[in-house]
Amino acid sequence: MDTAWIVPMLALCTLGAVCIFALISKERTEERKHDPFAPKSTLAKDGPQGGVAFLMPLDERVPRNLNVAPVLE
Repeated sequence: MDTAWIVPMLALCTLGAVCIFALISKERTEERKHDPFAPKSTLAKDGPQGGVAFLMPLDERVPRNLNVAPVLE
C-alpha cells in the first residue's frame, strides 16, 4: 500500500486549519477594535496607564510605605 500521499495531505490540512484560525482571529480583532466599550490594553497609548507603565521606575509604579525598615540591610 502506498502511503506517500499522507504527509502532503497532513501538511495541506494543517496549513488550511492555520489559515482559517488566522481569518477568524482577524475578524474578532477588527470587531474589538471598533467596539467603544472594549477595555483598552495597558500597552495601548490611550490605555489606563498611558502605554509606558513598564518603562516607569519601580518606585513610581508601586506605592511604598517608607516608614518600614528595609529587610536586607
